[in-house]
Amino acid sequence: MKPLAFTAALVLSFAPSSFANLLTNSGFEDPITSDGAPFVGFWEGFSGGGASAANSSLQPHTGAQSLGLSISNTVNTFAGAFQDVPGLTAGQQYLFDGWHVTTSSPLSAGVEIRIEWRNSVSGTEISRTLNSTPVPGASYSQWNLQATVPAGADVARVVYAIQSFSTSPLGDGNVFVDDVSFNLVPEPSTMALLAFGGLGMIAWRRLRG
Repeated sequence: MKPLAFTAALVLSFAPSSFANLLTNSGFEDPITSDGAPFVGFWEGFSGGGASAANSSLQPHTGAQSLGLSISNTVNTFAGAFQDVPGLTAGQQYLFDGWHVTTSSPLSAGVEIRIEWRNSVSGTEISRTLNSTPVPGASYSQWNLQATVPAGADVARVVYAIQSFSTSPLGDGNVFVDDVSFNLVPEPSTMALLAFGGLGMIAWRRLRG
């Protein structure tokens, strides 16, 4: 994890409710949907031929379920899930992060994590981040993507997907995703204040034994 993202994650652990996770069903304990808009308050699964996106009880990070993404011996296909987060303000920074793992060795699929910035009035995409492409391992590891809301956008569409466009002549493998969050990153002055308060809480707990 990059230093700034690590600091943000540390601060968020002591942050007030205004910096709470903005995603619904962050642990995929409830079913994802595949029935079209609206996409607020739900994970919408998507997939191409030879691929699938569904809740899975096979490999949870916490709880009883995770998001299971699979590509079965198929090139040029994809599977993933996304959720819209409304009410954002241009210029603010957000941290999109979570945990992933693969049971495939080797994994013949690429990961793509991104934020698509949208305008709720026009219903159009303003811009999107470059794809983050971390490689999951045999045990759960954390990924993160931090970005700033661009002018004209007030909705974030957060996306986690796997694809086999870059794995020709074969695409095959399973990836599990869990405990995903999307949080407002506090301003530097607020981060410093919260971090100081967090360190004070740690010291107080240690003194109490």
